[in-house]
Amino acid sequence: MNQLITITKNENNDQVVSGRELHEFLEVGTPYTQWFERMVDYGFTENIDFIGLSQKSEKPQGGRPIQDHALKIDMAKEISMIQRNEKGKQARQYFIEVEKELKQQLLPQTPEQQIALLAQGNVNLNKKVAVMEDKLEDISDRMGLPPIQAKILLSVRKNNIITLLGGAQSNAYRKIHRKVYSEFGRDFNKYFEVPRYDAIPLSRIDEALEYSKTWQPSTNTTFAIRSLNSQTSFKFEA
Repeated sequence: MNQLITITKNENNDQVVSGRELHEFLEVGTPYTQWFERMVDYGFTENIDFIGLSQKSEKPQGGRPIQDHALKIDMAKEISMIQRNEKGKQARQYFIEVEKELKQQLLPQTPEQQIALLAQGNVNLNKKVAVMEDKLEDISDRMGLPPIQAKILLSVRKNNIITLLGGAQSNAYRKIHRKVYSEFGRDFNKYFEVPRYDAIPLSRIDEALEYSKTWQPSTNTTFAIRSLNSQTSFKFEA
């Protein structure tokens, strides 16, 4: 491909072109400084899309430096399109072809390079998967227990409390089971620092299950259970 406009690289390895050389190629009638200021108004930012350059005057007695700019390819391409003439179209197409050639150069050429690229891709993918897993775990913890785990936890709590009360048919269960459930709830929420049982982090489900299996009521409640279950029900015959 013939080089219509000189393309170099800046310190960041970006491809850039001289604003004055582009101005000359486009055969713009307006003086360079005025023209460039007008082009910048289309939304380009200094030190991002271009940087200012100064060139020494070639006059023997010296003189004021000539202002020039290093434009990134994307900016040069857009400016060329803005001109809306044949020269602008030609310059824009030239920059597009330059970008295509650069992309081709960056592609792996040999099987070894292609394998290395795929391997690097797998490494990057694994890193992304690990990050996503961490995020999902964090979200799960913050959202509390899924319905299945919450149901299992309720079942373990219920079985333990029924056993502590002496069975579902016992005097204690009929009389104070609501009180015991409330006492368990207060103790559980205080220990795990949650407003309700299903708000615990999923990562603590095993601990919560063990707590529910081994929980014991207070001394007063324990004595009340014994007292109620020791009472004999009398039936009075007419």
